[in-house]
Amino acid sequence: MRSHRKGVGYASACALLLGFCGVIWGQGGRSPFEPVVVETPWGQHVVPSLETYIDIQTYEHLTPGQEWSAGEPIATKLREEYRAGRLKLRRYPWRITESVYALGRDNMEQQIYLLDTGQGLLLIDPSFDAWQDDILGEIRQLGYDPSQVKWVLLTHCHIDHSQSCHTWHERKAMIVVGDADAHAVESGNSLVATWVEPEAQRHFTPSGVDLRVYDGDVLHFGKVTLHAIWTPGHTPGAICYYLYLNGKHILISGDIVLHNGRHAWMGNPYADWGQYLNSVEKLANFALDGKAIQFDILLPGHGTVDMDNAQRSVEETVKIVRNIVARRGSGEKLDWINPYAWNWGQGIAYQRPN
Repeated sequence: MRSHRKGVGYASACALLLGFCGVIWGQGGRSPFEPVVVETPWGQHVVPSLETYIDIQTYEHLTPGQEWSAGEPIATKLREEYRAGRLKLRRYPWRITESVYALGRDNMEQQIYLLDTGQGLLLIDPSFDAWQDDILGEIRQLGYDPSQVKWVLLTHCHIDHSQSCHTWHERKAMIVVGDADAHAVESGNSLVATWVEPEAQRHFTPSGVDLRVYDGDVLHFGKVTLHAIWTPGHTPGAICYYLYLNGKHILISGDIVLHNGRHAWMGNPYADWGQYLNSVEKLANFALDGKAIQFDILLPGHGTVDMDNAQRSVEETVKIVRNIVARRGSGEKLDWINPYAWNWGQGIAYQRPN
């Protein structure tokens, strides 16, 4: 079983931070595009966002029986160290596996992905208009030219994933969207949730959609093959994608499944918890040609990337969403569960594999 420290006051948090930073520093000799990988309490390897890193360290250093809130000094100190540049986590762009890269902004949890298909680049969820200079620069850093982007794929229509589609369409990239979300992208209607993200400045320029995707579609982008899995609930046309690449089963999950059971934001009036539960259960039981698939790598729309054992995050999301749906069915007004804090409150401890 994992070991615990006896207390987590402010002074001890500062002392512990020296050990934390040792995980992040000491990465000398890495390629500039290699990620900083952290091990979870259960032995999974992830590239964490700041908030996930805080959750991991809180989980590791609280004593059983303490309230989750007792770890707040750790969280406060780690955020201070991150803002000061003394805590180094991921820096974009970074390589996930051969030919697959993460793009984005260091201080945001938004994830954008770039795949080299051998016959052009596939860009997934290109995000905000305001980020595009950064994204163009990161594509060039990786040795590509933005003109090589032939396809832009959306996991769903929300503005934090889709606002810049119009710019890529103007660049002659093909825009690919789930059928039930395509009209929102083409019209800029309320489904894109224009009120959600201040960074979007409450503005959405409609974009043409060149290909509408349906459940079970098999899409070929150069040498890359994606299998479409319709997963409504968060939006009507949300699509996750499965690909087998470099010996790994990869799930591109958008906002449907995130690391360790973190679930989709369901605050929109059209969000459907029943559909969403069915969708995450569908992913947990995904099979192809009669063979059950166990996902290795998780590429979510936000936050932490699972570099192995991604199936666990799918199953943890099912567990969390089932709990929320059951409690809502009993009349409880509940929209959100933080899985790390929730599992800690359930008294769940972990043992790392040998």
